[in-house]
Amino acid sequence: MRDLERALADITAIRSQLARGTQFRGYGPVTVAASGVLALIAALGQVLYLPNPVATPLAYLALWSGMAVLALIMAGAEMVARSRREHGGLADEMLYAAVEQYIPAGVAGMLLTVVVHRYAEGALVLLPGLWQIIFSLGVFASCRSLPPGMFAVGMW
Repeated sequence: MRDLERALADITAIRSQLARGTQFRGYGPVTVAASGVLALIAALGQVLYLPNPVATPLAYLALWSGMAVLALIMAGAEMVARSRREHGGLADEMLYAAVEQYIPAGVAGMLLTVVVHRYAEGALVLLPGLWQIIFSLGVFASCRSLPPGMFAVGMW
């Protein structure tokens, strides 16, 4: 019985290593375009309803954080759907490997948001641009497993 458990553990390790070395095709252009449209909607909402974001920092933070969460949900849904379609049996391992590469950037973005909100509320207007920089760093961190075209997305 011990040999069986060891063999199963070895198979799991091999699948994980294979997933890490395979090009991940779970990101799609639809999500990238949709997140850009969401940003434009948020910018329009900001112009119409929050002309002075420094005067209403919580509303500004709620607007942009809400858009970021919505974009994250859309990207996650597309990642799951595309990876299952493109990677078949390795989809779960590929998803875990891809998400694992973005976790540091996501944590950095959340911590930056908390710190700016708590200690430099006047600088909240910088968060969308800072989030874009952090997102780009996440793309660059995972570029070894992405298709070549996705590298360009991180640069924009």
